[in-house]
Amino acid sequence: MIAESAVRPLRIGIATDALHERSVDGEVRIANGGVGVYVHQLVSHLLAIDQVNQYFLIRVGEGRLDIYRTPRARSIFLPPTWFNRAGSVFGTVYARPARELELDLMHFPNMFGGGSLRPPVKQVLSVHDLTPLIVPSTHPMSRVIASRIVIARATRSSDRVIVPSSATGRDLTARGLVPSERIVRIPLGINPLMRRIVPTAEFVARYHLSRPFILTVGVLEPRKNQALLLEVLRELRKQGHDLELIIIGRPGWRWVNPLKTEKYRDLRPWVRILADIPDLDLVEFYNRAALFIYPSFYEGFGLPILEAMACGAPVISSSASSLPEVAGAAALFADPADGGSFTSQALRILCDPALRQTMVQAGLEHAHRFNWRSTAEATLAVYEEVCHPSSGDIAEETSQAARR
Repeated sequence: MIAESAVRPLRIGIATDALHERSVDGEVRIANGGVGVYVHQLVSHLLAIDQVNQYFLIRVGEGRLDIYRTPRARSIFLPPTWFNRAGSVFGTVYARPARELELDLMHFPNMFGGGSLRPPVKQVLSVHDLTPLIVPSTHPMSRVIASRIVIARATRSSDRVIVPSSATGRDLTARGLVPSERIVRIPLGINPLMRRIVPTAEFVARYHLSRPFILTVGVLEPRKNQALLLEVLRELRKQGHDLELIIIGRPGWRWVNPLKTEKYRDLRPWVRILADIPDLDLVEFYNRAALFIYPSFYEGFGLPILEAMACGAPVISSSASSLPEVAGAAALFADPADGGSFTSQALRILCDPALRQTMVQAGLEHAHRFNWRSTAEATLAVYEEVCHPSSGDIAEETSQAARR
């Protein structure tokens, strides 16, 4: 990071359209999952660590979260017309603000929006995963078609492409979208709220908790594979383990509540699906989980795995895509297409207290390596490297470290 260099401060634009909002009981919260958290945490930490460069947060429609009220950044809210919303996908809406604000660099934190800027404005793009291309059946066809067009256009025009995992980087290079020398791996961080806490009796009463539970967290959609956990729960209960299953997440594309089907009628007393859980309550759910299981078919990173580890939950993860890379040696793994493999791993932990304790400690140590300040510092180094490629060794060294 070149905070004290002799070069002039950079004028950095960040497109925040990927950060969705919702109001719950008068409180403005992040409405989407990992991408929304990424944009919010990245901006918050960039503004905290960088007192030199100037930041402009640009979006279609007004933003109400705290990042738009800080004096460290100027917020640009474009009229929420249909034309502008379409332009936010293809990038055309950002060309005029970039020119008028005399930006040095524009960062698009969610693969959409790049491709329409003109020199000398530099462009940095974040690509979290390629699910619309790799598993198109898990997305609306409109998003699949738009992604095929937009990703190719945006990656081609970007000076650097930031990915959260080596798996996403490999997906990009395997499809010929980005040469490896333009890819920078910068892992995500964990909210400091996610930590070990002392459980409370008030929480038990409020959520009517009466038995140990399996926990999973994520948007409710076919790609996340939550329905498999009902099969796991059924088998564990057959084997004498008096457990519940708690699924936390907002409904996503093509979500069908499995409890409404006849197939899972017998499990209704032991399965709960919760949404709009405040962060502090989510922390206690993680802390109380007998097991955290993440059976997703594909992830660019898998942040809930690390959140669970940071709160002391033993983790069983899908063995697909980036998840073994992110979870490391601190989790057990299973095939997301095989419910029996998840059941077997769950039984290992439930029947072996020593293994459970070993996994809890390994998870705490592993999760400690991921923090948003490091994510922001590595991202700032990319900005500096792109705009001042010969301004010093610090940015280059930091960027090289991020790629490893």
